[in-house]
Amino acid sequence: MATLTDTEISVLEMLSSEGPKTAPEIKERVHLSREHTARLMKKLYEEGYLEREVGKIPFRYSIKKEMIKLLR
Repeated sequence: MATLTDTEISVLEMLSSEGPKTAPEIKERVHLSREHTARLMKKLYEEGYLEREVGKIPFRYSIKKEMIKLLR
């Protein structure tokens, strides 16, 4: 987790404490552009920190159970 930015850590903590959210919901909380938020979520997903529900768009992201333990 040492390579994560403060914003990435805050997104992981938010998802850990509040549950699944879509990228637009996260965007409102972290005050980034839509594009920046999309890249951020894609990176966290591809690096294995998040799971995403792909049944509908926008995707809902949730933190993986293993990551919750690391954040505590």
